[in-house]
Amino acid sequence: MPAPDHVIRRDGIHLFFDPDEPPRLRVKSGDRIRVETEDAGMGSVRSERDVYASIGELFEKLGGANPVTGPIFVEGVAPGDCVAITIEDIVPGAVQHQGYTALTPGIGGLIGRYGLQDDLPPRTVICPIEDKIIKFPARGGFIDIPVSPFLGTIGVAPAQERRLAFSQGADFGGNTDIPLHGIGATLVFRANVAGALISLGDAHAAQGDGEIAGAAVECQADVTLLVERIAAADAHYVALPQVNTETFIGSVAGLGGVNLGDTVRSAYVDIIRRLERFHGFSRDEAYLLACQTAKVRIGQVVDPLYSAAVTIERRYIQ
Repeated sequence: MPAPDHVIRRDGIHLFFDPDEPPRLRVKSGDRIRVETEDAGMGSVRSERDVYASIGELFEKLGGANPVTGPIFVEGVAPGDCVAITIEDIVPGAVQHQGYTALTPGIGGLIGRYGLQDDLPPRTVICPIEDKIIKFPARGGFIDIPVSPFLGTIGVAPAQERRLAFSQGADFGGNTDIPLHGIGATLVFRANVAGALISLGDAHAAQGDGEIAGAAVECQADVTLLVERIAAADAHYVALPQVNTETFIGSVAGLGGVNLGDTVRSAYVDIIRRLERFHGFSRDEAYLLACQTAKVRIGQVVDPLYSAAVTIERRYIQ
């Protein structure tokens, strides 16, 4: 891989997607950037003694969660243009050579009426990362989990009011925890402000669909990106951020407070409209093709955050 044109350090973190945040870096379309990211707990969790009794305690201590590095200003990008961010590499646990997962009361997918997590005390579990293997401690030893790193939080500045990096929205992306946002994926966002103001962080070394405990294997990471401007007419953009690879195209819905069913439906609508507008299908053809071939990946089932990606393989639409 060619050397990066720019490096943005881990100390360049902040807690908002904010149109008024001064850019930490200005780049040209086509530049390669190495971005150092901090973990979701802003470096406050380094051992199993570092435990949060509630999500409120974490926010009170840190001012938020899921810090993002940036923003990155892409020269030549105007509001309405799109930016394509190709993830070329992610090195999880780049400094600490470990990640952590946790049980934190009040956040997770199996709380309240489902009752499973409510009976469990707060806990932090440190997971060493060695030779692309996560050492997950259990039953007096370790279970080896292959690393499958991705970015849990990435997006662009909204048009007006700033949004917490912990939040999500169709207009800016944010905290969607979609496992497809890993090496080889190209993420496409529509810019709301000049330069787009890209920020990213919250890397995960691994995560199952749904992130049901509210924490993946959270870690620092060194991320290599290729950033490009795409004219609105060429982006095949409808309403939602995209995740595309050499083998599929996908639409990502993270709508903030919208239930999982409607979140999945929104991603389906976006991908069907892409097939209709840009790939030559009638609407009924696109609808039925999606019914037979589309796949759904769930990022979060962590009330009030729900997210999903709907993908269709390129072989069906070429």
